[in-house]
Amino acid sequence: GREKAVHVPQNEAVTFFTRDCFNNQINSEAYVVDRLDWDHINPATGPVYVEGAAAGDVLKAEILAIELEDEGTMCCIPGDGVLGPDIEKSSVKKVPVKDGFCLFSDIKIPLNPMIGVIGVAPAGEPVPCGTPGSHGGNMDNTKITAGSILYLPVFHDGAYFACGDVHACMGDGEIMVSGVEIGAKVTVRFEVIK
Repeated sequence: GREKAVHVPQNEAVTFFTRDCFNNQINSEAYVVDRLDWDHINPATGPVYVEGAAAGDVLKAEILAIELEDEGTMCCIPGDGVLGPDIEKSSVKKVPVKDGFCLFSDIKIPLNPMIGVIGVAPAGEPVPCGTPGSHGGNMDNTKITAGSILYLPVFHDGAYFACGDVHACMGDGEIMVSGVEIGAKVTVRFEVIK
């Protein structure tokens, strides 16, 4: 609950240790996706209570750094995503991250570390982390990367900021349900705009 949030001052770098979108459930390519616990998808690390943030303010979140773990995960699931109807069997692909690239078999894909789930506590009732909205949430926007600044409305005193669902790289959407999902260290600095 909100009463358990860690309090952080403004203008101080805060580091979040995130899990991948599968909550680190998939540990090998032999993992059977049908066993996935969908109640623990898209976890966000947090929340943090930003001191000085009050309902009606704007929270400026500056993404200072995204440091990736050394291996990501992708999966495809029959019926899910744009290409889902063409998939007959679930599969998992482990993707090493090395020297600025995702190594997808013989293909080297340049890294584009970005945060998929990022936001504050929504107005009204709580929503799952996978739900996007005016509070942020699961936006999967490739522009939310190191050097970006995100402005979020504050609905509750303290804002209750959290983030997770980092991708080592992702296209303009998750047509196969996932990008290269990966755990990371995300460093953010907050400022409150009255």
